[in-house]
Amino acid sequence: MKTVPEPNAELLTADDVLGDVQSLSESLQRRQAERRAYAILNRPAVRSMLNSLIANGTCASDEAAIEQALRMLVL
Repeated sequence: MKTVPEPNAELLTADDVLGDVQSLSESLQRRQAERRAYAILNRPAVRSMLNSLIANGTCASDEAAIEQALRMLVL
């Protein structure tokens, strides 16, 4: 069933469309990064390392362990 647009409806400008596309692209990239991070952190060996770091008091949390590891890689 076809619908007729409202005669007084506001049309999107090219900038509006570009903004929407950029926003959607950023959301998709963020979601892909979240999936990759989850897949890595869910690996048994990585889970075991994180749990060991927390258990022996080296780090207070998963987040702290990951942050410390990244800092060491950058140096």
